[in-house]
Amino acid sequence: MSPGWFSLTAGPEPASVVAGPRTRLLGPVLVVEAAVAEDAGVYRCVASNAGGEASADLRLTVVTPLRVEVQPPRLSVHLGGRAEFRCVDASGSVHPQQPLSITWYKDARPLPGPSRDLLVVASVGREDRGMYQCVVRRTEGDTAQAAAELQLGDAPPVLLYSFIEQTLQPGPAVSLKCSASGNPTPQIAWTLDGFPLPTNGRFVIGQYVTVHGDVISHVNISQVQVEDGGEYTCTAENRAGKTSHSARLNVYGLPYIRLIPKVTAVAGETLRLKCPVAGYPIEEIRWERSGRELPDDLRQRVTADGTLEVSPVQKADDAGVYTCWARNKQGHVARRSGEVAVIVPPKLSPFTSDRTQHVGERASLTCSVTRGDLPLTISWFKDGRSADSMPRVSVTRVDQFNSILLIESLSPDHNGNYSCVARNQAAEVSHTQQLMVNVPPRWTVEPSDASVERNRHVTLHCQAQGVPQPTVVWKKATGSKSGEYEEIREKPYVKLLNNGSLLLQNVKEDKEGFYLCQATNGIGTGIGKVIQVKVNSSPYFSAPASVVTVKKGDTAVLQCNVNGDKPINVAWLRGGKLKLTPATNYRVSVKQDPTPDGVTAELQIAAAEASDSGAYFCQASNQYGSDKQLVQLLVQEPPRSPSNLESVMISSRSVSIKWQHQTSDAAEVTKYIVQYKEGEGIWQQLEKTESPLQLSATIEDLKPATRYTFRVLAEGPAGQSVPSAELSVRTEPQRPAGPPLNVSLRPVSSTELLVTWAPPLAELQHGDIQGYNVGYRETSSGTGNYNFSSVVGDGEEGGGELLLGGLSKFTRYSVVVQAFNQVGSGPLSEPVTAQTMEDVPSMPPEDVRCVGLSSHSVQVSWQPPPTSHSNGVLQGYKLHYEPLLDDLWHASDTMETKKTTALTAVLTGLRKFTNYSVQVLAYTRVGDGVITHPIYCSTEEDAPGAPADIKVVVKSPQSLLVSWLPPTEPNGIITHYNLYTRVVDGREELKHNKRNLASHQTSFEATDLLQHVEHQFYVTASTKVGEGQSSRVVTQVPTNRVPARISSFGGVVVRPWRSTVTMPCLCVGQPQPRRRWYRSGHLLTGGPGITLRESGELVINQLAPSHAGNYSCQVENTQGSDRIQFTLVVQVPPAAPVLYVTSTTSSSILLQWKVGDTGGAPITGFSLSYRRSHGDTEEVSLPRHTSTYELKGLLCGSTYHLSLTAHNHIDSSPSSPTLSVRTQGQAPGVPHQAMLITPNSTSVLLRLHVWPDNGCPLTYFVLQYRPNGAQHWTLVSNALKPQRRFTVSGLNPASIYQLKIEAHNIAGSSTAEYTFATLTKDGELPPLELMNGGSPSSPFYADIRIIIPLVVAFVAVVGAGAAAALCWRNRATVLEQNRPLKETLDNQQNAEAQRERYYATIHKVALQASGDKIPETSEDISPYATFQLSGPGVDPNNTLLHSFMYHEQAMTEGCASPPPHAVIKTATRRRGSRKTEVDSDESDSDPDQLTSSRTESSNQLDAAKIKHNFIYHGAHSSTSSDISPMSEQKSLPRRGRARWLAPSKASLRTLLPPLSVAEASFTVRDPRERETPDRPELSEAECDIDTLKKLKLGLRSSLWSRPSGSATTTHHNQSDYSIAV
Repeated sequence: MSPGWFSLTAGPEPASVVAGPRTRLLGPVLVVEAAVAEDAGVYRCVASNAGGEASADLRLTVVTPLRVEVQPPRLSVHLGGRAEFRCVDASGSVHPQQPLSITWYKDARPLPGPSRDLLVVASVGREDRGMYQCVVRRTEGDTAQAAAELQLGDAPPVLLYSFIEQTLQPGPAVSLKCSASGNPTPQIAWTLDGFPLPTNGRFVIGQYVTVHGDVISHVNISQVQVEDGGEYTCTAENRAGKTSHSARLNVYGLPYIRLIPKVTAVAGETLRLKCPVAGYPIEEIRWERSGRELPDDLRQRVTADGTLEVSPVQKADDAGVYTCWARNKQGHVARRSGEVAVIVPPKLSPFTSDRTQHVGERASLTCSVTRGDLPLTISWFKDGRSADSMPRVSVTRVDQFNSILLIESLSPDHNGNYSCVARNQAAEVSHTQQLMVNVPPRWTVEPSDASVERNRHVTLHCQAQGVPQPTVVWKKATGSKSGEYEEIREKPYVKLLNNGSLLLQNVKEDKEGFYLCQATNGIGTGIGKVIQVKVNSSPYFSAPASVVTVKKGDTAVLQCNVNGDKPINVAWLRGGKLKLTPATNYRVSVKQDPTPDGVTAELQIAAAEASDSGAYFCQASNQYGSDKQLVQLLVQEPPRSPSNLESVMISSRSVSIKWQHQTSDAAEVTKYIVQYKEGEGIWQQLEKTESPLQLSATIEDLKPATRYTFRVLAEGPAGQSVPSAELSVRTEPQRPAGPPLNVSLRPVSSTELLVTWAPPLAELQHGDIQGYNVGYRETSSGTGNYNFSSVVGDGEEGGGELLLGGLSKFTRYSVVVQAFNQVGSGPLSEPVTAQTMEDVPSMPPEDVRCVGLSSHSVQVSWQPPPTSHSNGVLQGYKLHYEPLLDDLWHASDTMETKKTTALTAVLTGLRKFTNYSVQVLAYTRVGDGVITHPIYCSTEEDAPGAPADIKVVVKSPQSLLVSWLPPTEPNGIITHYNLYTRVVDGREELKHNKRNLASHQTSFEATDLLQHVEHQFYVTASTKVGEGQSSRVVTQVPTNRVPARISSFGGVVVRPWRSTVTMPCLCVGQPQPRRRWYRSGHLLTGGPGITLRESGELVINQLAPSHAGNYSCQVENTQGSDRIQFTLVVQVPPAAPVLYVTSTTSSSILLQWKVGDTGGAPITGFSLSYRRSHGDTEEVSLPRHTSTYELKGLLCGSTYHLSLTAHNHIDSSPSSPTLSVRTQGQAPGVPHQAMLITPNSTSVLLRLHVWPDNGCPLTYFVLQYRPNGAQHWTLVSNALKPQRRFTVSGLNPASIYQLKIEAHNIAGSSTAEYTFATLTKDGELPPLELMNGGSPSSPFYADIRIIIPLVVAFVAVVGAGAAAALCWRNRATVLEQNRPLKETLDNQQNAEAQRERYYATIHKVALQASGDKIPETSEDISPYATFQLSGPGVDPNNTLLHSFMYHEQAMTEGCASPPPHAVIKTATRRRGSRKTEVDSDESDSDPDQLTSSRTESSNQLDAAKIKHNFIYHGAHSSTSSDISPMSEQKSLPRRGRARWLAPSKASLRTLLPPLSVAEASFTVRDPRERETPDRPELSEAECDIDTLKKLKLGLRSSLWSRPSGSATTTHHNQSDYSIAV
């Protein structure tokens, strides 16, 4: 058993009690010597052995004499203030057993209220002053009391009530009242005009004090008279101050001045002399002295109420008689005089005393009055008392102004303050001087020697007195009595009392020695005495109790060191009872050795056994007492190994384990050692040494998701046990502690950023990484939240990546990545930033305005597009503008463009008074943005041009008819015409004239003209701007001969179809002319819709295109003939445009078209209609100047039907022939099993990211599995989202399963079945017999599901062999014809012949005038060159642009002949190899071109040649005028390069993947034909090589289709295809 003591008051945890000067541990006994209040508290005794542990709590209460204090002992509070007294326990008991009972008394009377230590008087009144007592009682019966005094502090008087001013008639009684409060109680005095009240029977003064201490005073006047009027003042005064109140009592009557008593003024002060005037009302009060009205100097002032003030008063000038007189309005005057006497106050000359006087010396003080009026009295005082009666003190009055105080022999009694007081009628003055007599110290209590027992208290008394008061200092000798002394300062157990005594508490041996008490006050050398203190010591132990531990069989040595006065006797006791000696036990030996402080005792036990364990006491005694000390002996054996080691709690960072351990003694084990290691690492250990030892441990700071091995050892004094059985534990996973590494961000497009990263450090993953969260936000958003997207997969193949789409264009983004496992998400990586690429602005400029500046210019202004839609750095703006002209305008029909970087532009060089259409767009480095809707503005008017034509004809002998055409360029609104006329006779102008004609008038008849005189005419047009240019001058001479002439004008007439046109033909002549109309030389006599009017007009109704042509009108008479011609243009709707496809991608189709006949009117726009198969039709409006358009946002792998319609202002054209085009992309492929499947013991891991999507992103998977041989499938998911990895769990180890996966995308789906075997429970490969055939119990031929497919396959093979033999015989002729091709493939050296056959035969035809030629060699053919093919039966309007035509023999529609086996092997590729298998020629492609960016056209053709035996031919070919966007030929085959000699696997892997022949097909249909199903599309294995790669690279493929025509419908064995590159 091993007991121990603990203190429960030292803090929240038990504190072990350690032996000290006053604390000793004697085995189970705790001894506290000289207990003080600090030792009180709860102590716990704890004992334990092999059977367990027990404890008991004991409370120690240290009772001290009860002593209380009231704080503060004296309190002075003003009336109405707050007073607080606190009753404080001054006994020093810090742990009272029970609460104290407190009772408060006031003046020996108990106060009501609860028992509290705080007494509060909220509002102090007079009744609250007095003595307050606090009586405290303990439960044990002790009582103590203390008292304090509450005094009222001095408070100056305050008037609580005062009288008011009154005005009354003589006769009634008057009462004036004042009430005041203050401390001490004030006295109230009354005055009338500054003088005492009159002493007659009508004045009565009364005064009393209320119970609250307030003073009430009143003045009662019976039968008030006129002379009683004046200013009454009540003054309340106490030692704290005074206050007063004044008010007038006005009594109606004549002026009356009361008697002015003699006034004594003090020189140097202020004299206020109030005129005691009565009567009411008073008009004026004046003062006089010696017949002169005051004031007469600056020291004098008379106030409005008649008070005379003199300051300061001078005795020589101001003493005398003063007269006061008063007058009312009626002139009645009263006058009274009074005497003023001035006295001078006394003034003392200061005196001093010698400050170094000593006892027995004489001393004198002289008091002299230097100024003051007699009579004077001089008195001496000591400390406020008269000095006349003091012993050995005499006072001598030298004269009326001097006095001497004499002390014959100084003694300590003469110390004090001496004052000289001089007094006369004016004042009393004093002067005080301190007299100090120095007295050396002397003993009042002399120190003496002392003797004290150890641990007792002793007080060493030492007291002295003197002047000044001596200072007492204690010192202790450091050695002998005559040695050095050190001053003693207060410390624990050493107290220096105020009276000079020294208190030593709990005296120990170190306090023994010589002590010196010294008293000094600076007078003399001081006094001192040395005393000796002796300490009588009983035995005690300097060291605490000890525990001796030995191993079994060793010798146990027990020692104890005893201090104390000798002689000391020591005995050893076993268990406190049995005395051990060699006589009682032969294995015991005892010895004792003296020491300077006592003795050392030793007990030896040889060959210690377990039974020797226990408590041994060393007992020491001398003549002063005895004591004993415990020595615990423990004989120990190595402990046994812990057992039943198991885990209690497992977390990510810690593991709690517990174990069991059987032991007979708790001391057998001093600590447990927990050892652990990570995996196969080295052992680490944790020691458990807390008391009491716990059979459990928590190992912290472990790594999450890590396997650890644990074992436990027990260690005692005798050594360590063997390790316990090992325990293997895997810690729980935790959120990843590290961010992903190497996070990078780069732009892919204007709306996409590619994020790549590497997994976190392995030691920071804390579990299996299941995926990553990628967060992004716009950097400009500051601290906004990230938008997160999850990417499933651990990034084990070098990292992860995510393409962020749908982002804002040209915007900087911040991206963070965090990994997550099954527990949660880890920390975010440091943000990386990147900016999306520039793009064209997505919104047009805003607030576009246009205003005409002049007749040749307009100003256009605008605002930039919104910043969020600029999508880059704006490089500038483009203005597209064109005039809105009539059909006769034959200038260029192109839209003009102007670039600028400003927000305004001036368009110059415009047509006058013309309406312009203006559009603005912003552009970046990428290209042009969205263009604005057209706005229209017109140039300003200007002076018009000359009239288009003018003619003059003779209408009669005296008249001429002038006609003209309006100006071709009116440049405004014609306001009128100006007709100028001149009459010329030879060279002489006879007269001239100008006429203004209306704007609608275009002819004028001039009459009354002179014959045979030349008349000249010309015309100008005018607008509001001014007069324009003149027409040519025409002349005519009126004669009697009037030939037939036409006054109308011919020209071009443009009219829309189905309208009416009128062509005039006005004529003159005498006789009346004959009029005829002709069309193309044929006489018109009328007909359907054609009318010939009598007035000469030709009218055609319901115009048709057939009406277009030349019309002429001819007139003639006998005098002459004339003829005009009209050209009629009939405008019709345009013809259908020619639409063809340039290229396709997985989401777009690039279209081009050519405009046919415009119908005689400008094209105003186009409408593109398109629809997906089985979808709704959509329409896009296109501007009139466009000839290409890229249709975007389409679904991949889908067929679209497209047609185009042109528009003019007449109507719309018919739709172009419908094109059926398929976007790139196909149904998903099928990956290899080794790439997809990784089996485990109870699960299978599917790497779904390797599944080829063939250009169309995967949408979902359908996943099923079943054990091999089972009938039903188990559905895992029918809508599994695409992800990097997916695990199918719940499988049985070492079993064969079938797995069915359906992959879906927009283009379709693909299904694959796989067979795999799970691993064994130990993670090993399954048995060989399981891999080879599953269960060996039944032969394979017993399974009907295996036999039937084998039989069917055998029959199919036999049938195929027979068919192959037949075909071989029928191919002889064909092979003979194609022998050059065979020889080329066999001969690896003849590359030139191969190239010639590669491009096939192109028949030469007659070339067009342009001189273009058909290329004949591979270098002559550009992969982007186009040829226009046409033939019999083909509508020229439906002609497509093709690169060439080729012919396929022995081949059905859709490229259905089986390709070579090597091609099948490489047709489907996994996505991961795209980076290493891209053709090197692709690096030179330009993705910005509108057409296909491929440069390996020759590769495509070569591949086609390998797959099929093609013979190329061409019909009538003419080179198209369209220019190919690219003409690079870098990837064409070169001479001398045998690239297609042998279709080996390596060469096919390198060359076939870039091919994209037949990836998109289209047909040309007649719109009138009935819809027929699409032709069979090309199979994936035959034609699709690498759609996925082109989709990633953004490349467009070459397209091919079968043109409609006779060639397609008549030849069934031959198929003509067109390829557009």
